[in-house]
Amino acid sequence: MSWDLFAQDWGKYETLDEIPDDFKSKFIGKRSEVIKKIKMIEPMVNFSDPSWGILENEFFSIEFNMGDSEVINGFVMHVRGSELATPCIGNILETLDLKAADGSTPNFFNIEKSKDDIKKWIDYKNTILKG
Repeated sequence: MSWDLFAQDWGKYETLDEIPDDFKSKFIGKRSEVIKKIKMIEPMVNFSDPSWGILENEFFSIEFNMGDSEVINGFVMHVRGSELATPCIGNILETLDLKAADGSTPNFFNIEKSKDDIKKWIDYKNTILKG
């Protein structure tokens, strides 16, 4: 199980509740350029498959679902592990000038606030796996 964050250009909106039903995100660029920027921040990300990058360390892992198209309008980060992933995620989003949503809260990813979100997700996951 992973904590999934949907990164894209969410425009001027401050929360998911503000986004109209007919919202369409803009293209964020070429997948290869986005990958290059991610690798500048986190050189250990393995993008041997450009559609699916993997960053792993002893504290967390992030899988980057980039899709099959060279021109992309967003990507998904599948996060596992601890809240120590939040600064890494924040750096990536800031560099790419994107926001990310996880769907469990109306708010976009925020390094400090999202530490609580990932902790809640970890508690939920652990409850499910014990049951």
